[in-house]
Amino acid sequence: MRKFKYIAIVLIAVVATACFKDEKQGTLMRIAVFSQETQDSDIVPATDLESYAFWVKKGSKWKVSSWEDALDRRITNTERPAEQLSEPDEVGDFDPEAEYQVTLELWAESTFIVVVDKANRMYATRQYDTPMNLPELPIQLHMYAWRKTGTANSWDVFNPFFGEDSESATSSATTENENVE
Repeated sequence: MRKFKYIAIVLIAVVATACFKDEKQGTLMRIAVFSQETQDSDIVPATDLESYAFWVKKGSKWKVSSWEDALDRRITNTERPAEQLSEPDEVGDFDPEAEYQVTLELWAESTFIVVVDKANRMYATRQYDTPMNLPELPIQLHMYAWRKTGTANSWDVFNPFFGEDSESATSSATTENENVE
């Protein structure tokens, strides 16, 4: 009878331990970013990217207000516009040779992610609730320079220079910066 009690106690301890595994908040997000300059051109891997993420309160809503804010790594709370964040909690790694060019380690419950395509002067944002025990998440992001804005796969894509050619957009951005100074 003692052996039976001992075996039962050990069995219960093993089952209880298995039920209470350590759960880990977070994931390694790998993003394959593709771009297309014109509607008729090929969709190709993006070549000049920057990415970053902010740990934000779950349920809060954030945005990037302008191209300059995207470059300056600044986001704005849509419900309280005076509240801005400008020091990302995570800056992504970029490898133009990799299949998934952008890698971000996301460990907060809720994150606001920004990917900036400098070559096409566009950016994409996404609010993401980080799952428990998901070690890696491979996803895709498509950015079309011939569209003004778009939404796909939970990404909001913005093209602040839509309709402008490269030279006029660059000169207008330079003029705006000179007027600020």
